[in-house]
Amino acid sequence: MKTVRLYYANKTDFDAAFSVLPHKAITLVKKYADMISDAPLDLYRIYFCLYVQGLTQEATAEYTHFSVEYIRQKNKSILQYFQAALSD
Repeated sequence: MKTVRLYYANKTDFDAAFSVLPHKAITLVKKYADMISDAPLDLYRIYFCLYVQGLTQEATAEYTHFSVEYIRQKNKSILQYFQAALSD
């Protein structure tokens, strides 16, 4: 997940670099994007905030008007969702 977050935090730079020198990180990012596209919307929203926008759990809680504990639980659910999807 660190790779996904790093990619989105520097997307413009990485896209330019990958067009010259391809990297398999883009495959990983697309794989997670495909998996999250089938997820329930509550997980999708938290994933977008945490991994695409790069917000912290605290900032996501403030942005979404949920508690930090709720965001932590949803982040754990996201990770479990991915584990289940990857094991299929």
